[in-house]
Amino acid sequence: MPAASRTTLMGILVTAGRQLTAAQLIALAEPLGMSATNVKSHLSRMVSEGVLQREGPARQAVYGPGRGQSYIVESIRQRMQPKAEARWDSTWLMLTLPLPKNRSQRDHLRASLWFDGFRALDSNVFVRPAWPLPWAEEQARQYAAAAAGTCLRGGMVASPADFARLYDLDGLDSDASTLAARIRRRRVSSMSPRKAFAERMRVGGKAVQLMAHDPRLPKAVWGRRRGMRQLAQAFTDFEQRIGKRAASFVEEAISGPSPTPRRKS
Repeated sequence: MPAASRTTLMGILVTAGRQLTAAQLIALAEPLGMSATNVKSHLSRMVSEGVLQREGPARQAVYGPGRGQSYIVESIRQRMQPKAEARWDSTWLMLTLPLPKNRSQRDHLRASLWFDGFRALDSNVFVRPAWPLPWAEEQARQYAAAAAGTCLRGGMVASPADFARLYDLDGLDSDASTLAARIRRRRVSSMSPRKAFAERMRVGGKAVQLMAHDPRLPKAVWGRRRGMRQLAQAFTDFEQRIGKRAASFVEEAISGPSPTPRRKS
């Protein structure tokens, strides 16, 4: 499927942690079932759409995430790293934005707001907790400035049940808990580096897809729901178990095959 293939290529670049040539991407995509033709086709389209950026002359060109994608990658990376949580003062941010008349631009803005945890109360009114600071305030400020909108910060007169419905917390919690349990059951100790890389990509793809739905909420809003935290911890533990083995395959694929020793005559 095209969407899955594009996600796979982005995942390879994130896993490698560097820009890669088309040949290197092809070598790393092969264990995941992608052909060279498929990789090249998607690279061209992703560059033209700005999802990827290409640098260097044609035959030595390297590829990396575009500017917008780099923000998404870093945001998801932060969500997948369990860490101590700062306190929340129970205030919320409310954005009132005039939406673009162009449908494509309007859909892009709504998707961006949704990714950053803003949820719609009306067609042009969006809210999220003023947390974590200063990130949340900065995002709200940027949205308001870009669209000539208004941002307010204050208390929300609503019940925990209202928050749960606004974010579908029960559904997110259930999905995350289920995936965390599956990841913890994965056995990787006997895998070859090649299989470890493929497994890391498959598991990582599922975890990233769900973590992209994480609206970055404080504990007070999540309540007793711990699914997202369990998923972040389960994936961190999984990475520690499989990381070195998968990384060795990445280095081998990027460096190319070792030269074959010449036979002595």
